[in-house]
Amino acid sequence: MGVARIGRTAAVWLGLAVLPAAAAGQAAPDTTRTGIFHRATLELALDADGSYRLSAESALLARGRFEARDTLVVVDLAGTDACAPADTGRYLVRTAPDSLWLTAVQDACHHRTNALAGGWLRSNGPSLLALTHVTLIDGTGTPAHPDQTIVLRGDTIAAVYGSTANPPPAGAEVLDLAGRYVIPGLIDTHVHLATDPSEGDRRPAVEQRLRSALHGGVTVVRDMAGDGRALADLARAALAGDIESPAIYYAAVMAGPEFFTDARVRLASRGVTPGTGPWLRSVTAATDWPRVIAEARGTGATAIKVYAAVPASVLRPLVAEAHRQGLKVWAHATLFPARPSEVVGAGVDVLSHASMLAWEGMTEVPPWSSAGPPDSTIRPSNVLVASLLRLMARRGTMLDATLFVMGDNPARADWAAKVTNEAWKAGVAITAGTDSIGGEQVGSLPNLHEELRLLVEQAGLTPLAAITAATLNGARAIGIEATHGSITPGKVADLVVLSADPSANIRHTRDIVYVFREGRRFEPVKPAQAQRGEAGGGTRRPDSHRSGLLFRRPPTERWPCMMRRAGGHRTGKQADEVRIPGLPFLPEAAHHPRFVVGHQLERDVRVRLAPADRLPDTDEPGLALVEEKLPRRHADP
Repeated sequence: MGVARIGRTAAVWLGLAVLPAAAAGQAAPDTTRTGIFHRATLELALDADGSYRLSAESALLARGRFEARDTLVVVDLAGTDACAPADTGRYLVRTAPDSLWLTAVQDACHHRTNALAGGWLRSNGPSLLALTHVTLIDGTGTPAHPDQTIVLRGDTIAAVYGSTANPPPAGAEVLDLAGRYVIPGLIDTHVHLATDPSEGDRRPAVEQRLRSALHGGVTVVRDMAGDGRALADLARAALAGDIESPAIYYAAVMAGPEFFTDARVRLASRGVTPGTGPWLRSVTAATDWPRVIAEARGTGATAIKVYAAVPASVLRPLVAEAHRQGLKVWAHATLFPARPSEVVGAGVDVLSHASMLAWEGMTEVPPWSSAGPPDSTIRPSNVLVASLLRLMARRGTMLDATLFVMGDNPARADWAAKVTNEAWKAGVAITAGTDSIGGEQVGSLPNLHEELRLLVEQAGLTPLAAITAATLNGARAIGIEATHGSITPGKVADLVVLSADPSANIRHTRDIVYVFREGRRFEPVKPAQAQRGEAGGGTRRPDSHRSGLLFRRPPTERWPCMMRRAGGHRTGKQADEVRIPGLPFLPEAAHHPRFVVGHQLERDVRVRLAPADRLPDTDEPGLALVEEKLPRRHADP
């Protein structure tokens, strides 16, 4: 019954009896000495009725009663490691507000003495929560496990076991979830929270998006490019509990000099010269890799994201140094000019945007500034694409498919879904990323639920595989799989409780009862309008989150990426009205005949909202273009 043995062998059961108080001439139990105490993996519960339990990771090891006069008297009744029944143990009990100390007074069984004697720390408040009788979908891809108990100790999953095998731990709050389903907290592996923290991504708006995401089941997000100063502050606030938010992990961006004419770079680099900030760095073959990677680490980034305009000769030393310094490397699937197989060959950990895999079938990949769409005759089953997918599977390179963001370009969306299916069948690990976390409307569901629907209904993954994509695979992409991504003892208590079975129908991930983020319980907020995920469903990311401005739609058509009030503009040209294809007006725009500024690469375009009687009633794209056709963007959708 030694400490090491007890910590390892949850199957050992010891029946401990205390000499009856009357027979021992003692008074009634002293109920002031009650509470739950911990030491390493052991838990000691002294209940108000005088009962006593000893457990390891919530598996019951011993039980008995304790006496009132500072003395615990125990007798082993059964168990493979039990002491002889004649070996009665007596322990002096001393308590303090935050601790308990047991001193062996008489015990010939030294194994038991090793287990019980010594100090125990008192748990503060109700430390244990038992979710009983749930159907568990653990995130590993294995079939659902019925009638399980999940024990949470603070922010950690303490134990998982069959509800009929053991009762809930002593002193635990019990939440009976019969008829409910539990999955790990969801992970969105592609969001952008801080492209323009001064305008479209102002802090109150971003906090509301994060709050909606958390209440909608997303407990972790991976930010794929933005102002590292704002991201660091958001991540700190989420970690400290200052805001209701998923945990935030983010990248420092590196790209070739050609990329830094993109307007988003200016927005995310305010106050510094574009390309010189450690979170948005211009790189070439002459870059001092140890220095710039170390500076990127200093921003708090988890990874380097390689964005665009990077050849393979520059990518290889970048990846090698990032890995040497303990950072992940994430990249667009095509870097213009580096093709997908070169990106994989360089050792990049995760490729983003399934549609970009089409470039593997092209004879040449052009520079970023002159790239158009790939050849439409290239099929997802193309021999070169198939070879690429086998290479990804062999090297363990993951695919962040981002099907959601392709939704307004049917041909591209179809290609991306089909190649994602081919990748999955080839053994490539898929993650679930949206490129657009969701809207600010209180109660709106995060877009990740729509990404899950698309992975199943368009890309052909099974519901269990899609759940793994949004849980364990997401954690692997970030590098936190040791602590997140599955419902396993010892991992962080990030869980989503559902009212219906998502392994039968993936749309049931939306049927949320509770969300647990590091053990803290949240309830969903009812949305104003249910988002049931029909084709084209979900909430598109507004480029300015204010009444009267415009949505960017469709993002895959590369129209202006930022919309904001004209009050902050410096340059631009005025037109009476500019109606841009794919940029529908919000209904509220009728009441706000204000100017807005649309940033497109290096230029600003000032537009005036149309009068109320000329606004469309729907968000249907395809409005007539006034003025001039704007150039395409070729990097992030």
